[in-house]
Amino acid sequence: MSEVIEAQIETAKPFGDEGETNTRTGAEAPAPAPVVLAPETAKAALRDYLTTLKRDKSTIKGYATNLNRFFAFLKQKGITDLRAVTRENIRDYQAELSTATWTVHTTHAHLRAVRRLYEFLDDQGKILMNPTVGIQMPKLERSLPRNVLTRAEMRKLLDAPDTSLPAGIRDRTIMEVFYSTGIRLAELCHLTVHDVDLLNGYLRINSGKGCKDRVVPLGKKARKSLNEYMRHVRGFFTRTNRDERALFVSERQRGFSTTRVNQIVRHYARLARIRKQVSPHVFRHTCATHMLEGGADISMVQRLLGHVLLNTTQVYTRVAQPDVKKTHHKTHPRDGWGAIETPRGIIRSRAKDKLEK
Repeated sequence: MSEVIEAQIETAKPFGDEGETNTRTGAEAPAPAPVVLAPETAKAALRDYLTTLKRDKSTIKGYATNLNRFFAFLKQKGITDLRAVTRENIRDYQAELSTATWTVHTTHAHLRAVRRLYEFLDDQGKILMNPTVGIQMPKLERSLPRNVLTRAEMRKLLDAPDTSLPAGIRDRTIMEVFYSTGIRLAELCHLTVHDVDLLNGYLRINSGKGCKDRVVPLGKKARKSLNEYMRHVRGFFTRTNRDERALFVSERQRGFSTTRVNQIVRHYARLARIRKQVSPHVFRHTCATHMLEGGADISMVQRLLGHVLLNTTQVYTRVAQPDVKKTHHKTHPRDGWGAIETPRGIIRSRAKDKLEK
């Protein structure tokens, strides 16, 4: 293994270095001394590469943060060259991560960042051996969404803003769009006035997760609310900045940050006295769950949410199951409810009479 590493250090080229030739004699210049493939240099190169692929800024930032911990681990081991990292080092790092009080998803994200870095270095020809090959990633369990609002809770939340104020109309519109379309927080913050088709009732989502574009329908309530906001309210927030193209504009007359939208949603959840932890992503969970409970086809929900894999959407069917079971118990005649057929004709069950009272 050490021989492979030594050969790798001698032959792999650092970023930006090419073989040089003496311009006067035409002879090749002496080979330079081996250059260390420094962690920060490789991280910067990966960042630039992901940027050219138009990856989301939060994704790039997440990779950088997770790689910093890996680099700190290497520093403790006295390793300053990424080409000197062995598979045993990766396993030791994985063992260290498993002892931390993190979720499996967090551990998986840290290892995925390391694997992505070495895959990039391998593709660029900067290493001869990828030490992450064959490393077993922790198995991710697809957990159920923790907080899904009931229809009553959602009504209370949507009614919380004071719509006699411009900010109240804007904030209610934001939540109506979240609930109607199930779009992500970053997708909402990236919306511009050019992405709205009020005539036909659609929103265009540009560069969603995975750099994928899609078009989502607007429900009647969201469409009505958005129409009122754009006609009568948005101009109030852009009165001295008419060049602003963000759809939702803050008091500072510019587009919202994701942090500010989070604060707005949580503020109204407190006003509505909803005990659950409510975030913009809860609207996404709730939208999908309520649609499936209402009989929507799962493939249609998949397209609405922008999921690549159907398995990702199927988690919401597990959330909707208790409601389906409850409805079955209340309505199915073989479950002790509804109509009962007797020799004297069809009569209503006492259970149903009690329910109606």
